[in-house]
Amino acid sequence: MKRLALSIGAVLLSLTGSLAVTATPAAAANALNTCWTVSDISSNYEYKCEFRIYTMANTPSNDLIKQATFKNAITHFSDFFPFSGCGSVLVVGKSCTLMPGNAPVKVDSIGDNYFILKSLPGHPEGADRYIKFALYIQDGEFRLGVRAWGPWTSVAKATVISGGASAIWGSYADNLRAAG
Repeated sequence: MKRLALSIGAVLLSLTGSLAVTATPAAAANALNTCWTVSDISSNYEYKCEFRIYTMANTPSNDLIKQATFKNAITHFSDFFPFSGCGSVLVVGKSCTLMPGNAPVKVDSIGDNYFILKSLPGHPEGADRYIKFALYIQDGEFRLGVRAWGPWTSVAKATVISGGASAIWGSYADNLRAAG
């Protein structure tokens, strides 16, 4: 599945320059295991995704499971993330190039349950776009939330419209699920 998502991402990134991007499909607000457009204006293109990692019983250990999974996600980054190039450990300020796609990013911030990457010049979606990955528990489910925002680009929009974002970030949720 990881290789499939990487292949989809590589093909998407190489083709989006020639894709005709037209209407945005209807927003799938609150839908699980998919991505949807939140804002599509000339100064900002934002999308969100939400993926179920697994259902959890309501127990006091849920926060410990979330914390352990997040710690694993940032200290064994290359084992779970669907793109290679950033190594095993994420630290704020680290710059790396995600592959495939030759996508330079910088680790902007790391919180208790999230990390944010900022795209740098040369990134296929353009510079100065942000993407936040958060692990949380909601409605008895352990979830991966993804939020991307920044300057509007046709590549960012095409990634969502084509289903590429859902496939790529869904594979990240699958990798985290397999580790749990």
